Parts: sequence; structure tokens; C-alpha cells
Amino acid sequence: MKAYKSFEEFKTYADEIAKTYEFVISSYNEDYSIDIDKYININVRTLTELPIKFNKVTGPFICSNNKLTSLKGCPEYVGEDFWCHGNKLKSLEGCPKYVGGDFLCYQNKLTSLKCCPEIINGNFYCADNQLTSLKYAPKVIRRDWNIERKFHSYPEYQKYLLVKKIEKL
Repeated sequence: MKAYKSFEEFKTYADEIAKTYEFVISSYNEDYSIDIDKYININVRTLTELPIKFNKVTGPFICSNNKLTSLKGCPEYVGEDFWCHGNKLKSLEGCPKYVGGDFLCYQNKLTSLKCCPEIINGNFYCADNQLTSLKYAPKVIRRDWNIERKFHSYPEYQKYLLVKKIEKL
């Protein structure tokens, strides 16, 4: 992440990034992060890191199909979907604490679900990674959970299935 000499330098840089990636900044924060009232789509840009620190995005945050190795700079809050699939992520460290919709982290190199949000308010797709357990899996997944078949007998997945069965009653 870029270091800034002043808040004005940060704002100028943030404006350049917003123009490059075609989004509108709703506020500049004292911690040198930005808030966005709509969505961010920085999908398929060959990024190896996020260009700026995001704090709150009320719509979807899409950073999929890049070459990201870290989620450093991701927003803490995403009001809708969060897509980070198709990168080179080994960890979910830095991912949002709150996601209002789907959380798609499939097709990465994740070895753990540590740092994953506890509640996924939509679908949770984490297949095609290098996971060895479901420890740290979300406690609540409101819609579908897409995971490799080898994990279907794991207690975390069985609990998810039981909750879904009870919800249908």
C-alpha cells in the first residue's frame, strides 16, 4: 500500500485511482481509506495488490480474476457481494468482516478459512482451493455452500445441511 506525506496527497491519489477504475468516492477517511456508496469492479485487471485501502462499500466489491496474493486494503464492510475468486490468495486475512450477499473465494490457493466472516448472507463458494479442513468456516451461510465433495462428511458441513433442512420445515 502506498505511503502518503499528507492527507491532500492521499486525496489526489485516491481521485486518480477512482478515475482509472471508474468509481466515485463518497468519503475520504482519516486512516487513508475511502468509502464508496455504490460498487467496485476491479475484476480482470492483472492486479497483484489492491491499489488503495477501502473501508466501506455499500454495493458489491469485485476483485476477482486478478493476480492478488493478499486482501490487504479490502473494505471492512461490503453491503452486497464480495468476489475474490480466481486470484492467487493463500489466506483470507484482510477480507471484509461483513458481507451482505455472496462470498466467492473459489479458485485460489487457500489453505485455511481463517479470517472468513462468521456470517455469509448469501452463497459461500470456496471450492478449488488447497483447504485441509473446514475449521474457521462461517457459522451461518444463508444460501448455498459450494465445497469439494471430500468435505461433505465434515461436521461443519453436516451442521450446515442440518440447518438448511430445518429451515425448509
